[in-house]
Amino acid sequence: MDLSIRLCGSTRYGKAVSKQAGELMRSARKFIPAAAIAALLTVSGCSEDEPTAQASPSEKASPSELAHYTAAPDPTTPTQSPTTAAPTECVKTAGMSVEKLTAYLKELPSSSGAYQSRGLTLDSSGLNFTPEAIQRPCKAVTVKLARYWVELEKTMEATVVSPARYEYQYTPIDVTSHKAGPQDGRVPDTAPPGGSDCQGSLSVLYLGEDIPLQSLPFDLELTDTTAPVPVEVAGDGVLSALYVSPTGVVSC
Repeated sequence: MDLSIRLCGSTRYGKAVSKQAGELMRSARKFIPAAAIAALLTVSGCSEDEPTAQASPSEKASPSELAHYTAAPDPTTPTQSPTTAAPTECVKTAGMSVEKLTAYLKELPSSSGAYQSRGLTLDSSGLNFTPEAIQRPCKAVTVKLARYWVELEKTMEATVVSPARYEYQYTPIDVTSHKAGPQDGRVPDTAPPGGSDCQGSLSVLYLGEDIPLQSLPFDLELTDTTAPVPVEVAGDGVLSALYVSPTGVVSC
């Protein structure tokens, strides 16, 4: 007699198989040892309480669903933030008032990194634009440059107790507009005029309205050098000013 009985199956057929095994035990009790019958009922991986793991064809995941599957991140694994290069920033100067643009250009630092150095300067070679990279204007800024001759006339001879006195008279040379930036560079034809006997020069870099003559300094000093020196000029839009002393005043 063939007593090989497969008990593995789904839960749907589990009770029927158990009933068949019980009838077999009762009918074959006289011929089969109890140990052999118990062995038939012990099948590896079969249990009435456990369903089979195989899914029906209709329950299987489609390839498209698998493609969209995303595994949940492991909370024990630290995640690294993506590194991105800091964008280069510029300052929008369009529409700024004269007051605000003046303050911005005065505080614009130089790329040299020197203490209190300015990105927009007026020196012996003229107008120079070398600002720091992250604070430079997005577009070129328009500035004005006014230049004057400074005529000296002696009003009092020197004595043993006081030096000679002079009066200053300003004669306009020209007023020009120039664009500085946004790239670094020196603006041509902006150098201060050189001095001569009894005559020096004053160059004023500014924004807005033209500077009245009465706002120009009248306390300029004679120097032993013809190199331009910074001076203060009153005015809301004034950025900087340079004075070139006359080369000699003996005959003035």
